[in-house]
Amino acid sequence: MAEITEKDRDPLGQEVVQDPTRIESNSEPVEKSPPTITHHVSPKTGADAALELLRETGSLHQPLDPSVNRRLVRRIDTHIMPLICIVWLTDFLQYIDKTAISYASVTGITQSTGLKGNEFNWVASIFFFGQLAFEFPTIRLIQMFPLAKYASVNVTLWGATLACLAACKNYAGLLACRFFLGVLEAAIVPAWVLFTSQWYTKEEQAFRVGIWFSTCGAAQMFGGFFAYGVATHVGKDPNAALKGWQVIFLFLGLLTAVIGIVFWFIMPDSPAVAPFLDKEQKGLHLERIRHNEQGIGSKTFKWDQVKEALTDTMTWLYAFWIFAGNVPNSIATSFGNILVRGMGYTNEESLLLVTPLGAWEIVALIGLTYGAMKTKQRLYFCIAGHIPAIVGAVLMATTERVPALVGYYTSGGIPIGWTTILGLQSSNVAGSTKKVTVACIGTIAYTVGNIISPQTFQARDAPRYLPAKISICIIYVLITIDLVVMRWVLQRRNKQRDQEKLAQGNTYELEENHEFLDLTDLQNREFRYEV
Repeated sequence: MAEITEKDRDPLGQEVVQDPTRIESNSEPVEKSPPTITHHVSPKTGADAALELLRETGSLHQPLDPSVNRRLVRRIDTHIMPLICIVWLTDFLQYIDKTAISYASVTGITQSTGLKGNEFNWVASIFFFGQLAFEFPTIRLIQMFPLAKYASVNVTLWGATLACLAACKNYAGLLACRFFLGVLEAAIVPAWVLFTSQWYTKEEQAFRVGIWFSTCGAAQMFGGFFAYGVATHVGKDPNAALKGWQVIFLFLGLLTAVIGIVFWFIMPDSPAVAPFLDKEQKGLHLERIRHNEQGIGSKTFKWDQVKEALTDTMTWLYAFWIFAGNVPNSIATSFGNILVRGMGYTNEESLLLVTPLGAWEIVALIGLTYGAMKTKQRLYFCIAGHIPAIVGAVLMATTERVPALVGYYTSGGIPIGWTTILGLQSSNVAGSTKKVTVACIGTIAYTVGNIISPQTFQARDAPRYLPAKISICIIYVLITIDLVVMRWVLQRRNKQRDQEKLAQGNTYELEENHEFLDLTDLQNREFRYEV
């Protein structure tokens, strides 16, 4: 372990001087409390990987100089955020993969494969049965294998399977491929929650989740324009070797597979092995995220944390929102084009008219999550984003054509809720096994909601699908109430812990490096929840 000397400089250019009460920056000197250098960190069974990294790097146990922190954040942003976004181009592409079945519905898949009655509904739903079946194995596999490598394998196989859909000739083939697609997507949401919590502080996480989740809106726009081009240039050519829907599946599948392969080579599995950070920078990053009270992950599977996740009220408040909020999800995925077509527009018009939904989603997600980051009021901004969605749902149910279409667009703000939940799972759930378990329960809730979603659009209700639209109005109100309850529970927990600490006074003690002992948010009484 190297000692800090008078001439040493940290990796971001800040000189460390002998005077322990002062750190010189490039501008004015900043007063600091005396640093405590940890030369030996004793191993703890099942502790977070950050504790092992501390043994190598040491720890200053003091706040970083603001200029040092800004430069480190910029370095992480430029290396990590593009990768997270490109492969939530895993969600960008997984979202297109799901909406591809909607585009295919108006580019000939029904006729080519002989679908009839509600069989298209089941082709849409079977995806989520596959996801549901593999969610619990994913909990263990994510901890067993390097995170980025495991995600990249899933994405690559997933792209190959999507391309295979182009070869399907009947209902059974579509069901088999769609089921396997769901199996391969099971790891994605839990993995992205873990990536975000590894690299960013609690205050930074909500906005970063908003950024990578907003690529779903870009997917909605890109997918609509792409499907329109296929429908007008390929779909109308009687001599084309492939049908329009086959071109869509082949292109999106192969693109997804390429992205998955690239991800294997460029995304680090954790900050501990990031090639763009040297040893000292990794130590600085640990200090940066120390107050997250979470660390960077442990490979030890702990059944007590699974039990805590299952008995924690917040787990089920999160799960209810994700379940209920995804029941109306078909208005943006499997039934988006069909719904717009039912407002009185043609097939080709519907492919273009769904794209503004994506633009609104991008504006809403980035704008609201940025406001939440600046004000530290995540749930209030989330509730504000629900209000236009509720109004939009009412317009869809009570009007036609242009007013109904405007309502369809404003309903695109509802994903701010799921973005907020993902951010809260990242920053408010501590304990490596608990975090993965809560994320997987949320994904199970997501799959169940999406299994139900296409079934709310029954063929007998076409073309307006009024019962489905009424259910959407009711659901949007219920999930907004759920957000209010979440905020009350989290504030109450923070208040109780502040009172406990105050009551103990000078007897209140903390174990050294308790932040990196892989404690859960309920075990660690120093933990405070973001609201």
